Amino acid sequence: MEPTTQVKVDNNVNSRNDRDTFKNLDVESSSPVYGNTSASTFVRTHPVSESLDVASLHPADAGFHAWAYLGSAWVLDCFLWGLPFSYGVFLKYYSVSSPVFNHDSLTLLTLAGTLSTGILYMSSILLLPVLNRYPHRKTSVMFVGYVLCIGGLVGAAFSQSPQELILTQGILFSVGGSLLYYPMLTWLFEWFSAKRGLANGILYSGASTGGTFAPFVVEGLLVKYGQKITFLAIAIFLAISMAPCFLFLKPRLAVARQNSIRKFDAHFFRSRTFWLLSIFNIVQGLGNFIPYLYLPIFASSLGLSSAEGTMGLALLNASSAFGMIFLGWLSDHNLRSSIVLSSIGSALSVFLLWGLSPTLVSYTIFAFTYGLLGPGWAVLNTRFASVVSEDEPSVVLSMFLVGRGLGNVLCAPISTMLDHSWSLLNKSSMAYGIEGYGPLIIFTGTTLFLSSLGATY
Repeated sequence: MEPTTQVKVDNNVNSRNDRDTFKNLDVESSSPVYGNTSASTFVRTHPVSESLDVASLHPADAGFHAWAYLGSAWVLDCFLWGLPFSYGVFLKYYSVSSPVFNHDSLTLLTLAGTLSTGILYMSSILLLPVLNRYPHRKTSVMFVGYVLCIGGLVGAAFSQSPQELILTQGILFSVGGSLLYYPMLTWLFEWFSAKRGLANGILYSGASTGGTFAPFVVEGLLVKYGQKITFLAIAIFLAISMAPCFLFLKPRLAVARQNSIRKFDAHFFRSRTFWLLSIFNIVQGLGNFIPYLYLPIFASSLGLSSAEGTMGLALLNASSAFGMIFLGWLSDHNLRSSIVLSSIGSALSVFLLWGLSPTLVSYTIFAFTYGLLGPGWAVLNTRFASVVSEDEPSVVLSMFLVGRGLGNVLCAPISTMLDHSWSLLNKSSMAYGIEGYGPLIIFTGTTLFLSSLGATY
């Protein structure tokens, strides 16, 4: 039997000299996801091993393997989030042009889109604890996710009812995407330390880039070939594009069969900061996804062409890439300023630009401005987690992601309930007077504005 020794290991292993920290130890991969990991330490028992040559570890923050990992992770982020962020194009096709769905409930059709993003967010609270407990299963979990993700797209190609669409495009695709995404995400904190902020910014830009180009591709395929060919083509493309990524998506450190269990520290549940940030994170999520859903349909209501409507959604996604990087940088210096800028800035863009947008110019300015300020709230979740708890950052982060996902899911039924008459209907040339949009715009702007109260934490 090998002798054992107790070692106090800092999770932020990349911030230290690998040789000094892990010499003669059989190291396990156990970095938590996000947060100030340098403050999170724990005691484990490791077998002493002379066989591990720490010098053979690939370098962190540099070298082919680190950047190959990040490039492959970017590809997954681009496809798994970019496609749901383009759901407004699908919704327009289903509700207007589709011979299968154009007479079905808009609430159910909208739910398929909000579920696809909501599940991607909310599954984190189930997946992250299990993945951290059984790190050697991460690659197997990713293969299962790969099959489910592609299967969901194939199933959507043959869906004949909103319920089937919800099951395939809404649930199966996003469950598979979650199983692909979160194991990959946990390895980021092994490969990058000094350049972790840069790595996060690059990774987050994947979804925005996908959301920039996907609307044009999806709309072109739907108009020319219809639902079945479109989904099958996307499924084949994703299957071929994501398969090579498995060669580079791997841990940097040796993986133990099972991590030891630490006593869960739930002190943050008694924190005023946790509850304030959680509540207003959900409130922001209620309004955040609405422009993604309705911009293409709103463009049709303005009399704009289909291409111009798609351009608005693509512009929103493109500007959000820059907004996320900027707000992430700002949050490192002043988190409260980031909250206020994102919430009040996006609320004003909804009230003044969307609400007063009767022309292509104002529609375009709104899409760009909202994309720059609204979606960037998502990158603040990692800072929220580190502010609330330095001991359980991955657990706290998963709760914030669940809250954001809950807001996204609830916005579908809420937004369709807001489609009713009100005092300005057909009495104003502005967007407030267009049928179906006055109450929707006010609700969106109000939720975004109220989320600024999160800065009072």
